[in-house]
Amino acid sequence: MRYLVLIAGVLLVAVAQTPEPEPAPTPTPVVTATPTPTPTYTPTPGEPVDQPSLPPDFAAIKWRKSQAKGSWARNGRLVRGVRLPELGEDFFTWDPIKNRIPNREWRRYGTDRLIRLVLTVIHQYRTEHDSAQRVGIMDLSRMRGGRFGREYGGLGHLSHQNGLDVDILYPRKDGTEARPVKPSQVDRKLAQDLVDRFVAAGAVKVFVGPRLNLKGPKNVVVPLIHHDDHLHVRIR
Repeated sequence: MRYLVLIAGVLLVAVAQTPEPEPAPTPTPVVTATPTPTPTYTPTPGEPVDQPSLPPDFAAIKWRKSQAKGSWARNGRLVRGVRLPELGEDFFTWDPIKNRIPNREWRRYGTDRLIRLVLTVIHQYRTEHDSAQRVGIMDLSRMRGGRFGREYGGLGHLSHQNGLDVDILYPRKDGTEARPVKPSQVDRKLAQDLVDRFVAAGAVKVFVGPRLNLKGPKNVVVPLIHHDDHLHVRIR
């Protein structure tokens, strides 16, 4: 816009400057955070899946994929076996020859699936019976499986050759973490609960003491001599 101004006979022309408009503010982009996915755990076939959390004793184990070769009692072998620690939050190990804690490490090997199943069952059992003592675990298999007979002490084992068998001590009435030496020391109610849990977890055999009157499905829970101090669990 122009303005005419007459000053002392001089005509001046003034030009008024129109201010530039302010630029529109740039909108701040909205950044949506991507949620971090929650890690999941895929159980091994035969492992209980109704667990609220993983057993704490899992963390102490060097896991690897194992293979059971041959049968439980003949020409059995264990490939890449997993060693059970000597002690855990839910269990202790017991040497059946020296009759003391812990069991020697070369007697504590099984397939990864067997050890996952045993520790999961025991953890669930102790979660429900929070006053119960830790569960005793005796022999599994040797490091590479194979014969585990009398030459390895005591009566030896007819099976335990391919990492799919484990001996579990019965809970004692007095709460002592030790092997019961006679049937009257066994807490039969808790022992029956352990039997039921292993059956529900998919055990194909649970051998029990003939003098304990423990029950279960026919041809799965089987009374067997020399099992009044422990139950023998076998998986497929």
